[in-house]
Parts: sequence; structure tokens; C-alpha cells
Amino acid sequence: MDPIVLPPRMFAASEEPLGERSNSYHKIKKTEMIIDALEPEELEFLRNSTFGKILAIDENPPFSGTFGQYIIVRLLKVNKKMSLWEFAIVTGLNCDKKKKKKNPLNEKLYWNELFGSLNSCTVDTVIDMLKKMIVKDRDTRIKFACLAITSSVLFPSSHTPRILPEHVEMIRDLNEFLAYPWGRASYLTLITSIISNDEIALSQMSVAIRGYVDAIQLVLLAATPQLKEEIT
Repeated sequence: MDPIVLPPRMFAASEEPLGERSNSYHKIKKTEMIIDALEPEELEFLRNSTFGKILAIDENPPFSGTFGQYIIVRLLKVNKKMSLWEFAIVTGLNCDKKKKKKNPLNEKLYWNELFGSLNSCTVDTVIDMLKKMIVKDRDTRIKFACLAITSSVLFPSSHTPRILPEHVEMIRDLNEFLAYPWGRASYLTLITSIISNDEIALSQMSVAIRGYVDAIQLVLLAATPQLKEEIT
């Protein structure tokens, strides 16, 4: 019988870079702040939505940057990475294919309706408005929370995430926004960020990864529950 040939690794065994951590722009503290800023009924609504698993932060240990770096530098040189199917299972997000939607050319920018004269808005500002009840309308508060989730959890690109204008226009209809395949979009952001790091980038002390990096850890925990003891 011919020997089984395993795919080559990015780095040879025992030759992996001794970096400190993978740098995730998503911070669990932001999710905790969103949860704390909501009224019980609003939080219950979101827990029953596509973002339910994202908000279930007590069910799994928080993302470990050190553990993330350990996994990233042990990538195999294969075309297939974490599958979309695995991502969908651990996040609970809709990963269907995107449907083309006509642009509302004759409608005013929804940004102005939600944020008035603000040219940009940080997630922290939105959370503060929710916490202090500056925004009182129930539907608007839920929209603010959804925008905070997509900007700081699914598509964070800095340590001070800002509300994404394109998402604001999409949330004009809340039901359509919640039905959007956020899982597929977030998955593509994460995978693109991972494969863009070559051997030189992975040899640095820290590796910056965009997207919902926690999903990598969640997939491993789902496959090997015993890892929870190692991480915690």
C-alpha cells in the first residue's frame, strides 16, 4: 500500500513562528456592552434572530489570541480552509447565496434619518445612545444594535469600529436586513484575511485578522469539546 501523503504545511513541524497572538479586531467587551445597553425585550428579540448565537457569549470561552495564533501558523497549504458549512453551524448565521437587490435610487439616504448630521459614527457612540436611552423608539434601537453587531463583530476592521454606511442603507427594512446572508459575507471576509497572510506576515509577533475570528475557535471547540478545558 502506498504511504499516505499529507498536504504540506505553511511551516515545518517544530519550525512554527513563536508569535505572541493573533490580533482580532473583534473584542468580546463590545458585545457585552451591546447586550448591557438593551432592554430585556429588545435583547430577547435579537437572541431569537440570526444574531442569536453571536450574542450567546456565555456558552463558550472568549477568543484566545494566543490559541488563535497557534492555529493560524499551522495552516496547511491547501485550497480548502474552514468550510462555509462549518461557519454556518457555529455562528448560526444565514450563509445562503446573496440575492441581487435593486438600489432605491429615488430614496433619500437612510443614514440621515438615523444619524442626522453625523458624518460618521463609532460603535461606542451607538452603544452610548442606547445605554442612555437617547434613542427611545423600539425598532430604531434594534436597528442600532444590529448595526453595532455587524460593524464590531462580523466586519471589524479596527479597534475603534465605525458603523458601516452601506449597512445603514440596508437596514431601512429590518426584516430584510435580518434575512440577509451575513454569514456568507462575514465568512468571505475572514477567509480572505487568513489566506492573505503569507509566511512573512505569519512570522511577525502578532497577526492581524479581519472578520469574525472567533469562528475558528468555535469550529475547533465543536469538533473537540475537550479543548474548552485547555483554553479556559
